[in-house]
Amino acid sequence: MRNAIIIGGGPIGLLCAALLAQRGIRCSVLDARPLEQARRDARLLALSRGTWEILAPALGADVPPRAAIREVLVSSAGDFGATRIAAGDFDGHDLGATVLYGDLLAALAAGVAAQPTIEVLRPVAASVVRQRPDQVEVLLADGSILAADLAIHAEGIAEPTTDGRPETNEEWALLGSVRLRPVRADLPAGAAFERFTRDGPLALLPTPAPFGAGEGRGLSLVWCMNADEAQRRIQLPDQALLGELQSQLGSRIGLVTAVSPLRAVALPRRLRDEVHHHRIVALGNAAQTLHPVAGQGFNLGVRDCATLDDELAHGPPFTDALARYARRRRADRAVITRLTGSLPALFASHFAPLALGRGLGLALLDVVPALRREFAELLMFGVRS
Repeated sequence: MRNAIIIGGGPIGLLCAALLAQRGIRCSVLDARPLEQARRDARLLALSRGTWEILAPALGADVPPRAAIREVLVSSAGDFGATRIAAGDFDGHDLGATVLYGDLLAALAAGVAAQPTIEVLRPVAASVVRQRPDQVEVLLADGSILAADLAIHAEGIAEPTTDGRPETNEEWALLGSVRLRPVRADLPAGAAFERFTRDGPLALLPTPAPFGAGEGRGLSLVWCMNADEAQRRIQLPDQALLGELQSQLGSRIGLVTAVSPLRAVALPRRLRDEVHHHRIVALGNAAQTLHPVAGQGFNLGVRDCATLDDELAHGPPFTDALARYARRRRADRAVITRLTGSLPALFASHFAPLALGRGLGLALLDVVPALRREFAELLMFGVRS
């Protein structure tokens, strides 16, 4: 039987194993973290509609708690334009959903545990991957060696570009929860907000995790800014922090009535120039690590899994399948990484012509349904190959 070693037992690694097992490919999944530790990860993942369509069959009955995204309201601080992307643009279908990382991991882990052709080894760290003409060998931290037809990197942050260019990272995000009393009385359940500010994007997302009791609806917060601002704001007293958050949201979204303690995380951005070499391939965060604007990183990784599964379905030689995979993923990776990389800078600029252009762009999306749907489909399904 054909076999693969998947380095990384997070949601992307487990999804990849589940898909390949259906193709008759035996998988060994290696993860450095114990399962219980990984399940405690409370990060919120934004899943696009296209991602959910790939995930749902792999999950089966093990569906994690999720919160539907029914509309996204996009605005820019200080600019006149705004737009609303809603389920009504797509015959009432959800635009996507949010899940907690740990909940999704647990559901996928339960699914792969029932697959006799998938072996999950935790906690096991891979030290070195060596290529042979007819197989790969993975040297483990304990000195043992596993061999397979191919190795799939699905863990961690993508390596810097291979030409040695230095990578700068001055962006951070404050993560937590808020309670918001929306301005719109008719705001539906499942509403999300993408607010662009001169400091960086700020997103409020529906979440399956409750946030206490009180006035307003509970939403998850992703507030992007530079490192100095993140360090300053994380130390502010609660009321001062609440005031600064409200000033960034403005008056047309709503009133923030409470904010949880926030944690600061770095936002490194990396992109592998080449995602495969002979019998080794990288996908998900091992291939590209994106800015969180528009929540595209995990979705891009899921499409990586689906494309790899599709190419490996054609059978050996695997080296040809990996080369086809890399070609098919090139356009989607390029467009989405360029989009997520350029949007924060575009909306952070104080240059008047740019400010006018982005306001007009948001207004145009709002009044031209076909253009709005095309943009939303790019975010939901990527560049289709």
